[in-house]
Amino acid sequence: MEIAVRIGDWFDAVSASAGHRARADRAAMLAEARKLAVDVLYSEKGHFAAASAWRRRNYWLGIPAALIGAAAGATILASADPVVSGILALAGAAITALMTFLNPSERAAQHQRAGVAYAQLRRKVRQFAQIDMAGMESAALRATLTALTEEVGSTQGEALAIPSAAYRAAMKSIESGSADYTDQELDAATGRVGAQSST
Repeated sequence: MEIAVRIGDWFDAVSASAGHRARADRAAMLAEARKLAVDVLYSEKGHFAAASAWRRRNYWLGIPAALIGAAAGATILASADPVVSGILALAGAAITALMTFLNPSERAAQHQRAGVAYAQLRRKVRQFAQIDMAGMESAALRATLTALTEEVGSTQGEALAIPSAAYRAAMKSIESGSADYTDQELDAATGRVGAQSST
């Protein structure tokens, strides 16, 4: 009888240990998903800030190029001073060449697409952390988290680098209300996590 009790106690201890380990694994995966969402949040905001900056550059270069080109054409047609016409034509050509080299409208579009892709990823990670985790077994959780991490890596590989100024603008945006580097930031990136974190 005593042996049966000891075996029963051993099974209870093993079961309790396995349950504790499963809860710890789930909590670790939730923490990792939330960190992944923070990375995605910064990338999303950084790409949107970069897209905005490149759109401004497109206007800053495009409008003067058009105006200078028009002025050069008008001075040529008006038989004005050929030196002024030449200077205007060269200035317009230089700005146009700079626009061709920098291609600000395409860079803005690429950053915009990356921002949209990261926003979609952030929503996926949030859904995983808030909804999907509750009904999933540990192996499925790990597989889903791995797939999300790989999708983030793939998106990073396809996206342009975020310029430092755009990253700083993203940080400022997040710190001014989108989120901050606390649970509040994680909640902004993944949504508020309730009882799931302890299961």
